Amino acid sequence: MTTSTVDEPQLIGPTPPPVKRDRMVQAYLFAVIVSAAGDTVFAIGLAWTAVHMFSPGLAGFVLGVEMLPQAICTLFGGVIADRYDTRRVMMLGEFARVAVLFVAAACWESGLHAGAVLFAVAICFGTVSGLSGPASRTLVRQLVHTDDLVTVSGWAQTGSRLARLLGAPLGAVIIHWGFGFSMIADGLTFLGVLIVLRLVVHVRFRLPRTPNEPMLQSLRSGWDYIRESEVARIFLLGLAALNVFVTPVMSVGVALRVSQSQWGSGWLGASEATFAVGAIIGSVIGTRWQGDYLPARSFRLLVLQGVGLSAVGLPTRFGLVLGMTIVGVTAGLASVWLSGSFQRIIAPSHLGRVGSVSNLGDLVLTPATTPIFGLLAGASSVLFATTVCGLAMGCLCAAFALNPRIRQLK
Repeated sequence: MTTSTVDEPQLIGPTPPPVKRDRMVQAYLFAVIVSAAGDTVFAIGLAWTAVHMFSPGLAGFVLGVEMLPQAICTLFGGVIADRYDTRRVMMLGEFARVAVLFVAAACWESGLHAGAVLFAVAICFGTVSGLSGPASRTLVRQLVHTDDLVTVSGWAQTGSRLARLLGAPLGAVIIHWGFGFSMIADGLTFLGVLIVLRLVVHVRFRLPRTPNEPMLQSLRSGWDYIRESEVARIFLLGLAALNVFVTPVMSVGVALRVSQSQWGSGWLGASEATFAVGAIIGSVIGTRWQGDYLPARSFRLLVLQGVGLSAVGLPTRFGLVLGMTIVGVTAGLASVWLSGSFQRIIAPSHLGRVGSVSNLGDLVLTPATTPIFGLLAGASSVLFATTVCGLAMGCLCAAFALNPRIRQLK
């Protein structure tokens, strides 16, 4: 038998201040952004170490093995997010990450330079991310008013993109001291998030909970909600499209276009930088320019992103830069609007479970579509493959933008 729930978050303390003067939220976001930079430092250290220790195939397995336990655990993490205290779940997750990294760093610095250490860290990280990650995606819903969710989403995404840009050169420097220092640096950033969660963050809005509902029944309840809610399904597909169609073009299509055109590796870096700058600009614009009917506007923008994806395959430098600019700016805008709208529109009682399904889609669909894109480009041409991705995304998002339910959402 389940406990009764309420439909909307309940204010359980003083009214929060305007988000631009909300020091608690700002402190939390700052800690998370610093942690994102630490993740980049760790990722670069792991990649560098793996390619120097193993064959290319085994190195790729080390870098990708984290996704397997994360995919297995993420749906259960969604149930945990909707059942238990979000802050405590996140604190346990951050503590687990700190413990794993510090123990692994101690082993590494003591001379245990073994592949088992890399595998253990990756598997533990994937498990912790799967179980605690969905809870972290529900925290902001418990900290700020509904009207501020898009703004906070914009701050978080802009900050995380900047953190990755800054973390990359920092990671390249730290790895010269050894992989142990990369792990310590990342662990310290997780420790910072843990301290902020413990001493600074306090939940202001209580979400509906069903703590006595059996795990499997709670999973079925989440799937039933998605099946019965057309809006939830469209949001899940729309968020998936941001990665399913973009990632293959970004990870394979750009490299193939630069390589086949013999432009030199500098153009590969320039295209990545163009996307990053465009995405940051788009996130900033999306944060400042909001208004009504954000879901429909987001999907209309993603139709334009489909044009950008197609342009990436053009055999001209101008086409590559133009395409990456369009993809970056539209990705920054749409991701801010869709993420904030997702938090507002999905039922608070199911936010963790629906979010975990979205994450599972990214973990499963994106790795599957990338090799398919490569095969398509090899069998035809890069331009044909990017055009297929662009058309598929454009048609899908146009259908979403014209959906009457989506057009009515503010």
